Amino acid sequence: MTPPPPATSSTSTAQLRNLFGERGRHRYADRIEAERLAAGDSPKKAFKAGALGRRVTVTGVDFVFRPQPTIYLLWAFGDEETRRVIEDAHERVIERVLEWIEDEVAVIRYGKDGIYRVRPPGGQVAARFRHYEARSGRPLLHDHVLLSVKGQRLDGKWGSIHTTALHENTVAASALYNELVAAEVCEALGLATEPRTVTPGRRPVMEIAGVPHELIRWTARRSDQIAACLAELEHE
Repeated sequence: MTPPPPATSSTSTAQLRNLFGERGRHRYADRIEAERLAAGDSPKKAFKAGALGRRVTVTGVDFVFRPQPTIYLLWAFGDEETRRVIEDAHERVIERVLEWIEDEVAVIRYGKDGIYRVRPPGGQVAARFRHYEARSGRPLLHDHVLLSVKGQRLDGKWGSIHTTALHENTVAASALYNELVAAEVCEALGLATEPRTVTPGRRPVMEIAGVPHELIRWTARRSDQIAACLAELEHE
């Protein structure tokens, strides 16, 4: 099978459709299938050549990486140097968290009842999208990383990464990202953090010290909308 290109290469709509919309096919499945047909393979055999192991129902898990409100406020209202520092930290920390997922979370199960479990030695395949605004139109630096559940084993065969393990660690990945990005930004800009209570009775969130609470609340429009909707539903 044609080996997958480096993770840094560009991805077309067709390639995303193959990987995530066709129940887990090779991103170059169209090309592979055409080559096998030209070589004389049957349509069924050519189609199978573009598959990454067995077809799956869930093809990917979405991880969202966004810094704490005080950090993306600094990014939104800061000067060019501040924005560059925050974006660089954001980029580096996402890479570190993805490495943690590959090393500690992602596991390919195979054999009867998933008796064999291995880490994907070649890493994971992902599609990454950068956004600079929230749905409300307010500034919000964040990335969506759609991790494919397909991984290649040491024997070269493709298997499915255990989706439950990925889902169960989305919160842990977000917490690790927040901790690391705050540490990097504070070190680079000479800032400090302080605990802020977001929800009474829950663990405080570490935010950049000195940013007015009113400004943080200004970013919470979507949370306020959800809270208002929940209150209305409870009343009904």
